[in-house]
Amino acid sequence: ARSPAMLATARAAPAPLASFANRQGSTKPVGARVGRVNPVVVVVRPIHSSKPRPGVGVVRASSNSALGDVAAKAAKVIAAPAKAKMAIPTLATVLGTAYSFPFLWALSIVPCLLGLVNPVYVFSVGYGLSVAAQGIGLLAAASASGVWISNLCLAHLLGAVFYGARLGAFLYWRSVTWTEWGRRAKNAPEAKPMPPPARLGVILACALLYACMCSPMLWHAQTANVLPGSQNFIIVFGLATQWIGAVLEAVADQQKSAYKFSDAGKSRWCDVGVWSRCRHANYLGEVMFWVGTFIAGVPGMSASGAIAFAPAVVGVGFIVKLMTSQCEKQDEKQAGRYGDDAEYKAWVENSGSLFPKLA
Repeated sequence: ARSPAMLATARAAPAPLASFANRQGSTKPVGARVGRVNPVVVVVRPIHSSKPRPGVGVVRASSNSALGDVAAKAAKVIAAPAKAKMAIPTLATVLGTAYSFPFLWALSIVPCLLGLVNPVYVFSVGYGLSVAAQGIGLLAAASASGVWISNLCLAHLLGAVFYGARLGAFLYWRSVTWTEWGRRAKNAPEAKPMPPPARLGVILACALLYACMCSPMLWHAQTANVLPGSQNFIIVFGLATQWIGAVLEAVADQQKSAYKFSDAGKSRWCDVGVWSRCRHANYLGEVMFWVGTFIAGVPGMSASGAIAFAPAVVGVGFIVKLMTSQCEKQDEKQAGRYGDDAEYKAWVENSGSLFPKLA
């Protein structure tokens, strides 16, 4: 008769039990690892708990002559001593430690240091590249840990890479090609000279905000291998919103930039393509991207605990408030410039500010 002789909690990252955690419910003889004895069957199954933890499973061994050796070795591998929790993590272990969010913040800081070259870059090029860097960093950490990465989690992270890299490249191109944008950037409040400590403070604060905005991807990466399939529809809906928003903003930026370089665009508002029914199509794309990023991370945040929602809510709340206020500000600016034009009035009548007017 087989009676459970050992219960041990195992994280997916440590070897050699990581390979077992990736095959939940499978069995494999491991007697060869402990010498010439009867094989020991190890069964790995997920813990059924209201608060699942990333990469966590239960190892149950049958009792026989090799059990003592297996238990001793498993205890050394699995039961992390208290001093190990205080050690500086590596790329392979950081996602399973309390350093995971500081790691995300550090990823965000690096591109934002472009603000030391040009203060405006913290809010433009550095912003886009920060999002891409966080997506790449989380993907690298998850891959290095050996934890299984689901296709949905992969799409979540790659969405950030696509969005951030595209936006960063576009904003840099715009800064060196659009004369009007360059003039605005020089007169912007954030472009005013400030002492280095103050500038560094702005960089760190903005990087922290960008980390909060990207935090749903962190919680998703930490819990992707234990989330129940019943929650996939939430993740899929969020990913659809995220990717549609990223593509919409890319299309809107391309259409407006092409129009601005045309003869008509030099003295007229952009009302072509996606701009014909939505006066701020790029802002709509940005809102959709971040709301979708948040929604796709809801199951992971729920599994990580209520505290995981705090930075994510701050991040998505900030960007939604910023975009809606910018819509109002730009509408007022355009009304002051083109308000007497009959074509402009007709465009405003037949279009929406943030959301498109379809009828």
